[in-house]
Amino acid sequence: MRNKKWLVLLLSLVMLVSTACGNKTVTEDPAPTDTPTDIGQEPTAPQKVDGGIFIFAIASDPNVMNPLYAGDRVTMTINNAIFAPLYVIDEEGTEFFLAESITPSEDYLTYTLKLKSGLKWHDGEDLNADDVIFTLNSITDEKQKANSRGSFIIAGKPVEAKKIDDLTVEFILPEVSVPFMGSLGGIRPIPQHIFEGEEDLAKSTKNLEPIGSGPFKFKEMKSGEKVELVRFDEYFDGKPNLESVVFRVIADPNAANTALLNGELSARYITTADVDKFNTDENFNVVLYKEGMLNNMVFRLTNKDLQNKDVRKAIAYGINKDEIITGVYKSSEYAEKAYSVFVPSTQFHTSDVEKYEYNVEKAKELLKNAGVENLKLRLAYINSSKENEGFGLIMQQQLKAIGIELELLPMERGAFYDKLLDASNTDFDLAFNGYVMGVEPNGYKPLFRTGDFNNFMGYANEELDAAWEDGVVETDEAKRGEIYQTIQKQLMKDMVVYPIAYPNSIVAVNKKYGGIEEAKPVPIFMFRDLSKLYIME
Repeated sequence: MRNKKWLVLLLSLVMLVSTACGNKTVTEDPAPTDTPTDIGQEPTAPQKVDGGIFIFAIASDPNVMNPLYAGDRVTMTINNAIFAPLYVIDEEGTEFFLAESITPSEDYLTYTLKLKSGLKWHDGEDLNADDVIFTLNSITDEKQKANSRGSFIIAGKPVEAKKIDDLTVEFILPEVSVPFMGSLGGIRPIPQHIFEGEEDLAKSTKNLEPIGSGPFKFKEMKSGEKVELVRFDEYFDGKPNLESVVFRVIADPNAANTALLNGELSARYITTADVDKFNTDENFNVVLYKEGMLNNMVFRLTNKDLQNKDVRKAIAYGINKDEIITGVYKSSEYAEKAYSVFVPSTQFHTSDVEKYEYNVEKAKELLKNAGVENLKLRLAYINSSKENEGFGLIMQQQLKAIGIELELLPMERGAFYDKLLDASNTDFDLAFNGYVMGVEPNGYKPLFRTGDFNNFMGYANEELDAAWEDGVVETDEAKRGEIYQTIQKQLMKDMVVYPIAYPNSIVAVNKKYGGIEEAKPVPIFMFRDLSKLYIME
């Protein structure tokens, strides 16, 4: 029940529009004049108001409204509003949420976490050290199959958590782990008093009406229609400005655009094809920011022909990235050509790798030497993604030039992820995917580690498995950088993931909403803290 699909809410919404009209008056001077003078009252500037609704569009229902299992954009976005993290470390530094501080020992084998006082769950119960310890133990419990378990198993042993007092937890590591502090901050605690005793947290019915600690609490979910949240007045950072947030399911991107233009949505991601339309509409602000995402194509090694590295390399040489950037994104303003499986914002990213620049003759030569001809491959992607459709159509023509017939298989989002995450599935040979792994390079490890359930290519490289582990414990930054750069180079030599582009996010937001900068546009969630958004009237 891992990275799958998502829940959303339908919401018919009557938007309140307040128009300030100047009162027209006629005054007479003491001395008579031939014509009266009109004095127009200056329009009042829009003011921040309390309440209101913010409506997002989502393409499908969420997967599991439990942060231990969220792995897709829809579920993670909804969970971000319901469950607060301990803290967040990004390129700008550390931002504390539930935690007040995190302090490592001199030997970096013990970390002391202090929680803020007065924290509450959405049901009014206190959030304390017991909840943090319960959450960590649930993550490290192998039978619970939490997504981030690998981050808290070090040298084959789980990180231990010890309660010091109600607001203090001490974490004891079996071995030094450089990424640990970042991994710990990403934990979004779940309530012990709700989940204690549940045998399978992923399948628990408690996830259907989640209790969290974030700025908005769960109200209602209607499958295929909407997920609705209402503000949590006791949120640690103050009562949110908005009364509610709605995630409305609209699978068709054209219908979602129409809903946004009609005022039925508050904001949505848009494509480069829509930028001009919204930029010239006085009712919208267009926000552009780096997504920290890699759009890519994965090779399924269940296909016998693709088990040959030279065949995978031939495909890479047969793809013209410049044509894709121009055809799908219009220009490099909206996407940068990708060469590494790490994004540029990840520590130790390098472009000094085998780049596979477009070379039809080399591609043909590799296929010939591999003894492969008249190759037919099936390429799967989400049917609602115009971006992926564009990739597919361009690549279909490009690979035809090297003798490969590419069948395009657009799929419903849920079915696509179900099949993609099953590495043994043979319904397709190639798939478009996208991921955001953050600034810590160890975050990429589950995607490529032998046997990991996140490794849906079926890739195996024991030498790299060892290198990933070396990177976790290496404290010398220069040596650590060498490890991760070597990993990137080897992954590109093996070509199990073809990097396409590092895209920017483009979001159109109705101008009636303020607090965009304070809410902080970020990858995946669109906004890090929805409590900061507000309506202006």
